[in-house]
Amino acid sequence: MALLFDEDYQILKDAGLTFTEDEASRFFIFRDFPLPEGIYTANGQVRATIDVLYIIPPDYNTSGGDMFWVHPQLARADSKPIPNVGTAGPNQDSRTHAGIEYTRWSRHWNQPSVTWKPKVDNIRTIVDRIMWAFTYPDAKRP
Repeated sequence: MALLFDEDYQILKDAGLTFTEDEASRFFIFRDFPLPEGIYTANGQVRATIDVLYIIPPDYNTSGGDMFWVHPQLARADSKPIPNVGTAGPNQDSRTHAGIEYTRWSRHWNQPSVTWKPKVDNIRTIVDRIMWAFTYPDAKRP
């Protein structure tokens, strides 16, 4: 059984986003998700893309989730800390898929202006939320 609805897959195709799915664990992995230019590094190298693991909840059309995980682990190019992210290792709420460890980014969407709208929001909302989190690494709305 697919993790998303047919229209969600069409949205991803139209946006040119690639992904893999693990239905058993409900992992949805965006491959080469675009990052804002010049903000992030991984292993000392500036990154233009990142793999993003997102857990699609069983009640996906009524609940959108509030965290995602990245590989490789990101740092800011300006050396400032990124709030509400985990690191690799035990007790960090990381996720492992196919032998690759993804580190946590926690962003909560419980403000009235950004709450999930059941049966209205879709994968585009999730993509927009992830993009927002990468664009504003201080985790504050502009």
